[in-house]
Amino acid sequence: MANRNTSRRTRQRRARRVTPRAARKRETHERILKSARTIARREGLRATSVPRVMSGAGLTVGGFYAHFPSKTAMDVEIVRSMLGSLPGRWFGGFEDSSGLEWVSRAVDRYLSVAHRDNADGCAYPAVLSEIAVAPAEVRQEFAAALQARVRAFEAHVPPVAGSSVRDRALATVALTIGGLLLARASRGTPISEEMLAACKLWALPELDVA
Repeated sequence: MANRNTSRRTRQRRARRVTPRAARKRETHERILKSARTIARREGLRATSVPRVMSGAGLTVGGFYAHFPSKTAMDVEIVRSMLGSLPGRWFGGFEDSSGLEWVSRAVDRYLSVAHRDNADGCAYPAVLSEIAVAPAEVRQEFAAALQARVRAFEAHVPPVAGSSVRDRALATVALTIGGLLLARASRGTPISEEMLAACKLWALPELDVA
């Protein structure tokens, strides 16, 4: 019994010694990810070179591989942390709504001029073309984030004749992301705001949102 208690105390002492170190490593890991997300959201995944990400985190390049085995591994985490949280970020705060009202508020917030002009807004437009040719691990993480976004709409979109709720949710996601992408690309020209208005209209055919 004495040996068992001694062993337990030894493990507890070791745990206490490791905890601050582990906490510092987690904090550093998050600093690296925060730097990477900021760059990726504004300029895409290709811009997240290891030297640039580490410089943005205030760290040296040599410390990168203590946190990620490769840039691809970092890209997977960027996609998971940046896109996986988007349903809550962009569609949160609507707990008092459901059905068409929820969809209307979500679409209106997402396809707004303010969001179009926000450099730190939704990252989908910044990374879509790159993810299409990214390694399989990155594309799988993206697909999981996209699925979560579709499910957020699937819980609220009303059914329409000749289409399932799932189909409408998929189409709404495509309209919102695609519309924002095209509106950003054409910002400063009349077609940009036309694109936002048209996508709102087709995402919400029950409402006069023009």
